[in-house]
Amino acid sequence: MAVLKEMAALASLLRNAQEIGDRLNAAVAQLKNERLQGNAGAGLVTVEVNGLGEAIRVSIDPRLINPDDKDLLEELLTGAMRDAIQKARERHMSLMSELTGGLSIPGIDQLGKFFKPE
Repeated sequence: MAVLKEMAALASLLRNAQEIGDRLNAAVAQLKNERLQGNAGAGLVTVEVNGLGEAIRVSIDPRLINPDDKDLLEELLTGAMRDAIQKARERHMSLMSELTGGLSIPGIDQLGKFFKPE
């Protein structure tokens, strides 16, 4: 029964391919404008990315700017970047799930690469 439900949902998606393309373009534009933050070191390092995972800004607490703490700063920056990118991936998947009505379509998360915001 679940297979029939998924097949019906897929058939609906295929019938509305142009509308789906337009919605994907809008979703990519929306993701490009959204801002997500990743933090490390209890907020000492913050990385801001857009919903596509593109870095927008890095903020470093002045207390970390010390040549003797270079390794710590690099570690925290890497952690904050990972945190921000993970949040962007989760948001991207959530939006793609909304667009497909929750239907699990292999590779749908990759479609955003082929659409450009206007």
